[in-house]
This record gives sequence, C-alpha cells and structure tokens, in this order.
Amino acid sequence: MSTGNFLSHLKYKHQVLLHQVQEALSNAKLSNKTNVLSRPTKKLTKQQINKVVFDYIIDEMKPLVTCEKPSFQKLIMELSEITDTALLPNRKQLTSDLKERYTTYKTTLSELVKKHSYICITADIWTANNKSFMGMICYFIDNESYTNRHSYVFGCRRMKGTHDFLNIAKVITKIMETYNLNNSKITYIITDNATNFGKCFRTFSNNVLEHSNEYDVGNFTINDSDTECAIDYNHDSDSDNENNCPNIERINVGSVLTNYYNTNEHKNYNNFCLSKPMTCVAHSLNLISATDISKISDDNYNRLSKTTFNKLQAFWNLVSRSSVASDKVYEHCNCKFPISVITRWNSKYDATQKVLIHKKKLDILFDVLKLNKLKPNEWLFLEEYCLLLKPLSK
Repeated sequence: MSTGNFLSHLKYKHQVLLHQVQEALSNAKLSNKTNVLSRPTKKLTKQQINKVVFDYIIDEMKPLVTCEKPSFQKLIMELSEITDTALLPNRKQLTSDLKERYTTYKTTLSELVKKHSYICITADIWTANNKSFMGMICYFIDNESYTNRHSYVFGCRRMKGTHDFLNIAKVITKIMETYNLNNSKITYIITDNATNFGKCFRTFSNNVLEHSNEYDVGNFTINDSDTECAIDYNHDSDSDNENNCPNIERINVGSVLTNYYNTNEHKNYNNFCLSKPMTCVAHSLNLISATDISKISDDNYNRLSKTTFNKLQAFWNLVSRSSVASDKVYEHCNCKFPISVITRWNSKYDATQKVLIHKKKLDILFDVLKLNKLKPNEWLFLEEYCLLLKPLSK
C-alpha cells in the first residue's frame, strides 16, 4: 500500500507527528526484513534436486558431466542448503532419467499422432563439428478446437555417410517408424531445395510409387515359338550348323536382369515410401536473393555490382582476418560488422545494411585501412540493393 499521500498530509498539517510516523515505518521495514531472513527455509529433497539439475542441463544443452563439476556442485549445495554430497545427482542417474523421459516423450507423442489425421513435417540436414544430423519436426492442428497449432520435435538423428537420396530416405523412414506414423496421415514433408532431397522424393514419394510397378525388364524368356521365328528369320545355309553346334550356350537375359534388381542395394528401394514433398518458401526466396539475382544479364548492372561488392568483400575479409583492423573498425564505429557467408540466409543483405548504417564513418575508415573507397554511384547501388531485397529478408 502506498503511503505517499498520507505522509504529504502529515508534512503540511501535522508536522509534529511526521517524525514519529517515519520512525515507525522504518522499524516496521526492518522487522519485516529480519523475519524474512530468520524464516526457516525448506530443504529440497533428492528428487527435487535431481529435477532442477536435469532441467537446467537439458534446457541449456549442457553435457551431463556438468553435474559432477566441483563448482557446479558447490553452487547447488549452497543454494539448496545441503551438506551431504550424496544428495547431488551424478552422470549415471541423469543418463537413466534422460532415457526414461525420452521413452515417456515418445509414448506421449505417438498417442498424439494416433489421434490426428493430418500432420505436416519439416526436415533438414546440417553439419556441426564434422558430424551430420537430420532434424524433423511435426505440426498439426488440434482436432477439437481447430484453432490451436501444435509442433513437436520428431527427432534429431545422426546421419553417417554421404547425404545421398537413399541415406535420407532411410533416416526419415526410421524416425517415422519410431512414432508409428503412417504416410496416409502426412499432408506434406517440407524440405529445402537441395537436389538430394529432390531425388529422394522423386524416387520414393508415394505419388511416384503408386503409378509405377516393380522393375519391368520385359519378357526375355525364350520359348519354342520365339526360337522357330528366330531360325526362320536367320535361315541360310549356315543356320543349321550354328543351331546344332554344342559350344553355343543359351542365357536367359530376363533372369540376369531380374537377379540384378533383386540385389540388396535395389531391394532397399522397395522398403521406402515417403509422402508428398513441398519445398520451403523461405528457402526459395533466399535462393532468389542469393542465386537468381546473379543470373541478371544486364552488363551495366553486372559491372557495377562486381566492383561494389569486391570493395566490400575486401573490407569484410580484412576485418575477419586481422585483429588490428578489427580493433580500428570498433574504435571508429563502436560496433562489429557481420560477414557475408554464402550458406547463411540473408547474410549478404544484413552485412550490406550494416555498411549503409555507418556510411559516413566507413568513408573515413576505408582511408585508414588503405582500402578502395566506394564511389557515389556505388553507394546508391547499395541503397537500391537493400531496398529491393528488404521484403525478402523478413
């Protein structure tokens, strides 16, 4: 409760009482602080401590060994006011909890998938620390309200080997089998525009497979009528001698080709059946701004674009490779500049936009760094470039 008006009233009407009231309020505040500090704290149980530590490690994506670090254990013991280290979780306990929670999550999500008839999936591959991973997320709208959209992580699986179409199909199929997800429930699987994803769905999409039969190699089996026709067609003075020659071996071409397509490599093709694909709109827009724009055939544009971005690239390279240059840039502009990276979406636009924000300072800085300065028409080109690509960057 606010006492401002009450104190103002005492100040102007009852100045004699003001000092007594202020002293009483100070004593009341001090008493409250003492009560809070002296209040006995409730000690956490071992299960509660395990849950707090587990949630922290999972949410922050820390390694499980974090729980055994001396500084971390000291932090938990002081916060929870415990002295017995036996109450602290160890790596073995957290590993067991992690497996248990994963099993529960998998069961819960399988039940949700079972209840819904229309599910959309996104899939993507990325590489980190020289290891490749496939990530999949499912989306569906609540069957009861039809207003709430839900999303759940299907999996983040390690991809070993090349990112070819067959390996992609294997990983997607395994993740779907984990949750007993049938293709009939999947509306689309959304991926980027990579050629390996394209070939995967061209080969294994149910739209393709339902219109195609088993490998049809034709009928190469030789029967009597075919033999007679062949003999009549090739009938000459030497044909009888050739047909009667014991050294000629007949081979059934049909069985050879059938055996080839029944090898283990080709048998795997029949084990995969994926739903309809759809390419990511955001990735398509990124390709327009990064790839298609480079296909402009206007000579004046290409000439101006090349000279302008060559100067910027020299600046970005110098800043990223030289600590001295980086310090000078920070000294003049009080910020760091993002670097254009071909695999990072909108990176070229973001880097160019940052350059335009510090146009005046960079004009001076380029002289300090002994770089070729941008001309007025090149600065104008960058402004139009950012103006054009701004809608695609959002």
